[in-house]
Amino acid sequence: MRSPHWTPLSRVLAHLGLETISPAMLLYLAVASSGLMLLIGQGSTLLLNRSPQERYAPQQPTPVASPPLAATPQPPSPIALLNLSRAERAILNDVGDRRWDGRQWYLEQSRVLYSYLSPESRQRRETLAANPGRYPSKADYLSLKESEYQQILSQQQPIRRLILGSSIALGIPDELLHDDDVNLGIPAAHLEDLLNQVQGLDRRAEPQQIILFGAGTPELLKEESIEAIQQDTLEVLEALRHTYPQVPITLVSVLPRSRRDELTQPHMARVDNSQVRRLNRNLAHLLAQHPQIRFLDLNPYITDHQGYLKRVFSTDGLHANALTALVLIKLLDFNDSFSKPLSASGS
Repeated sequence: MRSPHWTPLSRVLAHLGLETISPAMLLYLAVASSGLMLLIGQGSTLLLNRSPQERYAPQQPTPVASPPLAATPQPPSPIALLNLSRAERAILNDVGDRRWDGRQWYLEQSRVLYSYLSPESRQRRETLAANPGRYPSKADYLSLKESEYQQILSQQQPIRRLILGSSIALGIPDELLHDDDVNLGIPAAHLEDLLNQVQGLDRRAEPQQIILFGAGTPELLKEESIEAIQQDTLEVLEALRHTYPQVPITLVSVLPRSRRDELTQPHMARVDNSQVRRLNRNLAHLLAQHPQIRFLDLNPYITDHQGYLKRVFSTDGLHANALTALVLIKLLDFNDSFSKPLSASGS
C-alpha cells in the first residue's frame, strides 16, 4: 500500500527531473512511506507551490520588539566633581574656619525654639545656660530636634530633603542646604535612636526625599559587630519605607577614618576601615535592586588609594567637614537630575 505521502514525493522527483530512482532515493522513499518524513513531505509541497521569486527571495527575520534600555548615568569623576566653582569656593572659605561648639549651638537653637520646648527641656536649658562647664546630653539634642520638627509641622512647611543621621549629618553647613531642607541629625545618635526618631515622624508631612548620612559611625566607635550594624541600618530603612512608601531614600556610605597619626582623638582609631569597607559592600549589595532605596558611595571621592579618609575632607580625622558635605550635595543633585518619581508599584 502506498504511503499517503507518495503523491507529494512524486512531485518532488518530477520537479528535480529524475528519471530513475537510485538506491539512496529508494531508501528515502521507504522512510517517507513509514510516515517519519511527514514534516519534510509537507514542507516540500509548500515549497513547490510557491513561485520561483518567492522561493529564492531572501527571508527577512521577524523583528523582535525589545524594551528600550534605561540609560544608567555615570557619576562624575572625582576630578570633575572637585573642580569647584567660584561660588562653591566662597562658601567653603566662609565656613572653613568655623568651629562647631555643641553647647553654644544648643543654647542658640533652644532659644529660637523656646516656645516649642517641653517644660522639662526649658528647665534643662536654664540649667545648662547657668553652668558654663556643663554640656547638653544626647537626650537634650534629641529633644531639641523634636521641637524643631514640631515647629515645621505647626507651620506646615514643605520638606524638600529630610536629613537624618549622627553629628556627621548635623555638620552639613546650612549654606549648602535649600530653605526647605530639614536636617534632623543628632550628635552621637545610634541607629536605635534614629529608629525611635523615624517612628515619631508624621506621615502627612511627606518629604520629597530622605537622606541617611553618618549612620553607623557611633556603633563603629563602640566596636559593635558589622552584622548588628547592618541589621539595625536595615530596620531604620524599613521604618522609613513604612512611614513614607512613595519617598526616595538615599543611604550614604559609612565614612572610614583617616590615618592614625592624623586623628585628633586616640579613640577614633577604634573605627576599623576594613570593617567599614565590608559594611558598605554588604549594604550596597543588599540595596542594589531596591526600587526605593539608593546606596550612594561617597568614599571614592574622599579617600586615598588605601581607603583612608583624606584629612582635607575631615575636621578631626573621622567627622566630615564642609568640603565632604559639598561633595555629597553635588552628588545628590547629580542623581536627582536622572531620577524619576516612584510609582505605586515601585514601593
